Amino acid sequence: MNLLNQIRQISEELTPTDKKIADAVIANPDDFARLDTAGISSEFGFSQPALTRFAKKLGYSGYAEFKYDIARNKNALSGSESVTTYAGETAQLLIKTESMFPSEKLEEIVTVLDRARRIFVTGYHRSRACAELMNSALINYRYPSQAIPYDEVFKLDAFCRPGDLLIVFSVSSSIYATLAKTLYESDQKPEMMLVTCAKKNEMAKYFDHVIVLPDRKAVQSSYALDPAITNLFFINMLSMHMHTQK
Repeated sequence: MNLLNQIRQISEELTPTDKKIADAVIANPDDFARLDTAGISSEFGFSQPALTRFAKKLGYSGYAEFKYDIARNKNALSGSESVTTYAGETAQLLIKTESMFPSEKLEEIVTVLDRARRIFVTGYHRSRACAELMNSALINYRYPSQAIPYDEVFKLDAFCRPGDLLIVFSVSSSIYATLAKTLYESDQKPEMMLVTCAKKNEMAKYFDHVIVLPDRKAVQSSYALDPAITNLFFINMLSMHMHTQK
């Protein structure tokens, strides 16, 4: 069921404020797809709690998920025909990623980073670029971070210690499985975080923290969207969050 039909289905249950929000969403889908609750509140005069309550009445977990669905359905809301483009589906994927990582979720990740004595970041092939960007962001915010090339990861089991943090970027494969298992079973085990697009990555059982990012299937894309898109966007979101906290 699309968003417009959802709104119509519960129209009789809506309060006067809810109806005004619904009308505003239908009339201004681009604004609601672009702005957060603070922006909508400033632009249209609705309180942030009212926006969240409205989203939950429609069955969403919160406003971020509702915002993502508006972006996905805004052509239907405005009555225009849906035009599928590579840029449009990439935008949907990024909006989906943003909706999955509200500030509280990002803060949980920062808490893990903050307690690390040393941080090692690694990735293979396309994921290597993601690992290097993550390492640069961490160094920029004065974290004791080091990027480890894939052909040197075998050294990690020799000098990783409790209190260290190992971050592995693995888009879908389990190429680090041997290392992860070795560290998991070591009496000198570091804390470990996996960033992946695979919901059933066989390495996940060895990691303390598993961050699953959406891929093209999450937005039913007809294009071969590179999973690295969400990895890089996630790193930028985390970097912006660290910037606001420092």
